[in-house]
Amino acid sequence: MKLVYTHENRLMVLNVRNILSDHGIEVVVNKEYASSAAGGLAPIDTWPEVWIVNDDDFGSSMNIIESLDVELKTAMWQCRECLEMNDETFDYCWNCKRDKY
Repeated sequence: MKLVYTHENRLMVLNVRNILSDHGIEVVVNKEYASSAAGGLAPIDTWPEVWIVNDDDFGSSMNIIESLDVELKTAMWQCRECLEMNDETFDYCWNCKRDKY
């Protein structure tokens, strides 16, 4: 088994699990409910994790996860005023407050 993905947001982890499963890759989610231990453990130690069962699936799993990351990065816009990169969901720049349009 190999760790292929971890994130503080459980929904992101479950989304990656579902996508890998849809590609026929057998996965296991560890520490899905460990967030209740935060405080006694470092927060990053409570993040849920996606592990692949078959080590031979590691390369294809990482390619799939990297392609997801590229899709997320393209959903950005650059402010015309301060040139800051902003998430597509923002209607105004988080840095200088200029409208998106």
